Amino acid sequence: MIEILDDLDVLTRPDVDPRDLSLGGVRFGSKAADSVPRDGVIEVTLSPIVHRWRGGTDLESEYYGADDERLSLEEVVDNAVHGEGIVHFAGKFSYKIIEGTVIGFAMYGADRGLLAHFGHLRSRDEFLDVFGTPDLVEESIDCGELMGYRHHYRASEKQVFWDSWDDRVGWLNLGDFDSR
Repeated sequence: MIEILDDLDVLTRPDVDPRDLSLGGVRFGSKAADSVPRDGVIEVTLSPIVHRWRGGTDLESEYYGADDERLSLEEVVDNAVHGEGIVHFAGKFSYKIIEGTVIGFAMYGADRGLLAHFGHLRSRDEFLDVFGTPDLVEESIDCGELMGYRHHYRASEKQVFWDSWDDRVGWLNLGDFDSR
């Protein structure tokens, strides 16, 4: 088992098997209720019990159920770890959970958090030299502007976004994130 926090360069391997990885002590494929540290969760997204959410920069998230009653973060986290959702941590990483199982790791925040480790990569060519040739590349275009490239690595179930505006790795997902 390779702990990502101990060896961030493992993320560059195009063939690393996510089932051989853990992130923050949580193994890929583990039962979330037994492994996810609930007290570290700062936000939950895509939880089916949340019908309305309020939050944003410098705002504490508020969650509301189908009856429009406010849900506590603890209730939403509990629902996610036993069912489904994405639980987010202050270190700019998340776990995707489906049917109570951790099926994905996400890392984001290029200038803060785990991806700052790759801040020395200042061009897409340097990125490709380090991460290797992807199986599929998709351009991300918004309002006619090239925002970046999504690189898909099938063997590792990995997607990496190269942000063309800031010339850096913008996010990295491992596991089931609708990869191709």
